[in-house]
Amino acid sequence: MKKITVTNDMAGQRLDKYLKRILPSCPSGLLYKQLRKKNITLRGSKADGSELIREGDIIEIFFSDETYEKFASSENTDMSRYLNAYKKLGKIDVVCEEDDFIVFNKPSGVLSQSDNSGDYSINDYLIGYMLTNYPECKDSIKISRPSICNRLDRNTSGLIACSKNLAGARFLNSCFQDRNICKYYLALCYGRFDKEGIHSAFVKKNESDNILFFTSSDDPDGMEIKTGFEVLKQTDDVSLLKIRLYTGKSHQIRSHLSKLGFPIIGDPKYGGNKGNYKAGRQMLHAYSLKLEGNEDGTRRYKEMFFKAPIPSDMKEICRLEFGSLEDLNL
Repeated sequence: MKKITVTNDMAGQRLDKYLKRILPSCPSGLLYKQLRKKNITLRGSKADGSELIREGDIIEIFFSDETYEKFASSENTDMSRYLNAYKKLGKIDVVCEEDDFIVFNKPSGVLSQSDNSGDYSINDYLIGYMLTNYPECKDSIKISRPSICNRLDRNTSGLIACSKNLAGARFLNSCFQDRNICKYYLALCYGRFDKEGIHSAFVKKNESDNILFFTSSDDPDGMEIKTGFEVLKQTDDVSLLKIRLYTGKSHQIRSHLSKLGFPIIGDPKYGGNKGNYKAGRQMLHAYSLKLEGNEDGTRRYKEMFFKAPIPSDMKEICRLEFGSLEDLNL
């Protein structure tokens, strides 16, 4: 028999969802059958799986040790990939770390999440970071897998927020879903930008080419995007922009600037391969992030602000075009 005491980072989820996390190899039908037969109980009583578990609750699983280990094992429990990612990607700057979440300054060239390439991602690095710095969390990490909560394109640098546990995932995901967050980017684009302000449009995604294209507001498949643009520095050839995301669609900034006629330097997918600068990646940086909190004060974390300094490749173009950026305090 296995007895589990629910801790704060486990609380707030459905019992069946939690059981599927800790028993990934147990078929769903069998899991619900064991609940019906009271071979799995919550607070000493029969449960159907829909109950929300609370801190301090006792879950009892009346399986033999051999059966429990069989269902608890999974082909995804091997942690070597994550430890290798932590070593291979090198030191990635930690901008902020709290009990439940961490904010990294992602370098350009690193994936946010793993894809078919097999390359290491920030998500892999995060789990390796946790295993290395908090080895006592090894078992809980298998259940409550740390994960990124916002995505950046591989060649976009800057702030990426990650949950360390379920409590962190609930908090950050609620911030992003409720748009209770302010996200600002820095971008270097071609041309003297003359369209400051907030712009809205409708887009669709071409999945085969992984590219956004623009459509009409009455298109049933169209998605609205809303982006704010502010000029920080400019010449006739190049503009440094501060950009606020009001919506968070993939490639939103890159496609929106291209549509307005000012493609990002180093972004051939959206027309940014012209001009004098042969940049190795798109000059786009997730610069600042503000968690605004909420009016009734129920969030665990109040207003917080994070900033990632402008990276060296963008800074070099700025130096050549504008000279010093000291007046901007970036």
